[in-house]
Amino acid sequence: MEEVRKAAEEKRRELVLSGQATSKFIEENGLDDEIFQLTCLNYLSISKTCLKQLSPKFGNLVNLTNLVLHNNQLTALPEEIQALTKLKFFDVSNNQIEEMPLSISNLSELESLNVSVNKLGSFPPVNAMKSLHIFNVAHNCLQELPEGIFDPSLVHLSNIVAGNNEIEKLSPDVTNLPHLNQLDLSNNKLKEVPAELSECPKLKELNLKGNKFSDRRFGKLVEQCPTKSVMEYLSNILKKERAKNPDKKGKGKSKEKKKGPKSVQDDVEFLTDAIDVLHFPDEDGLIVSVTPAVIDVRPYIVCCIVRNLDLQKTANTFKQFITLQTKLHDTLCNKRQAATIATHDLSSVKGPLKFDAQFPSLLMIVPLSKQKEVSGEKLVDDLMKEAEQLRREKKRSTVSGIHKYLDLLANKTQYPCLGDAAGTVISFPPITNSNSTKISKETTSILIEVTSSTNLDTCKTVCDELLVKMLEMGLGKDTADEASSSAGHKTLTVEQVKVTDVEGNLRVVYPSRTDLSKPGITVNRNYD
Repeated sequence: MEEVRKAAEEKRRELVLSGQATSKFIEENGLDDEIFQLTCLNYLSISKTCLKQLSPKFGNLVNLTNLVLHNNQLTALPEEIQALTKLKFFDVSNNQIEEMPLSISNLSELESLNVSVNKLGSFPPVNAMKSLHIFNVAHNCLQELPEGIFDPSLVHLSNIVAGNNEIEKLSPDVTNLPHLNQLDLSNNKLKEVPAELSECPKLKELNLKGNKFSDRRFGKLVEQCPTKSVMEYLSNILKKERAKNPDKKGKGKSKEKKKGPKSVQDDVEFLTDAIDVLHFPDEDGLIVSVTPAVIDVRPYIVCCIVRNLDLQKTANTFKQFITLQTKLHDTLCNKRQAATIATHDLSSVKGPLKFDAQFPSLLMIVPLSKQKEVSGEKLVDDLMKEAEQLRREKKRSTVSGIHKYLDLLANKTQYPCLGDAAGTVISFPPITNSNSTKISKETTSILIEVTSSTNLDTCKTVCDELLVKMLEMGLGKDTADEASSSAGHKTLTVEQVKVTDVEGNLRVVYPSRTDLSKPGITVNRNYD
């Protein structure tokens, strides 16, 4: 082959053979034997060919550090592969290999091994591969991971990719790998996993999807939630196991005592961050009626109540909550042009509420952080003057983005507002809330209001995101008990609010069964 001849003449250290021309040569003549005389090679790649077997002479290439043989038709590897003692990177993926030579176990310098997409039913021991970082055996027929894969001496092993096999068990010895960062056992035949898995200190990517776990709740968690939630679930299981059996300490390496989620599933709750949705109270539930007047101005609104808040959890909690709303206004709400959020101290809200539209000069409100009542007309005029002054200072042709939402009220003969049972305006979207319902650090229950001129889905999307972020911030009650300690999950309690027309016909109830469909979040509905 011309490429091989040139490599010999120029004493190259790298050789790449790939594609149709190479495949045709191999089909007609076999692999060029001159390759095995290139003992100075440290990188050899033969890919995308019809190559079916390797000569034992491969053992001559003793200086190889990188060997790439993917996408061929190999059915086996020679035992002489063990002579490649300097090999660090070996990729033989996408072939038809049914059995690996036992001698591959002797490649102690190997750092990355990719044998994915073959027909392997087993794999030789790997405990002697002390330098191994990455082990990829996905898309094979393995019934178990290779012997020695969890040997404590494999201190560098960080990635185990074994999805799409037939693996039935995972040993609790997985905790022996201090640097394990990724574990992919998706689409196997696992029915349980050891709770000790939660003690892998650096495990950030855990994929167990596609397995039929005995614990259905755990299976649902695996399919929908991130690694952190899965690890917290297993951690709580392990703590309860050890609370029941004080003798079960350390890393639980005894196979006789190994227990997965199934063994304690009746005693462990679904320990993920959760939003508890309370059904609309028939007797005293909050109702918002929408008048025909506001339909032409700002027709869409959703509301909900969040109870049992702790805005004093830390010194910065309250400030962070206000910052969250500002951030959502700037991003998801498109600087209030798509939607506007308002939060009210529920104790200051007198229901039922009315979402109405009033003439600018008649709409009166005490703006947030103010003490004096002003008209909607004056508020908007002042903001427009401020926007124009800023435009001139910046020498722009249009007003800045932070004032773009004012365009929503341009040429409107009436302005939208939310009023309470006494007729007091508590919100003037997209301009301001009322100071009378202003939240504080002491607030424990809030009314969330999201309005939009765009569509109802926008309101729901914004409210969904706000609630999820509140949950993630830990603003709700903490369900950690003595047994679960700091591993307790976060919970946010949300109560439905109905929005109707003036005749009492339902327009929307939020959150409904179709809302809050977010990965990693469990939604418990007390009316299911």
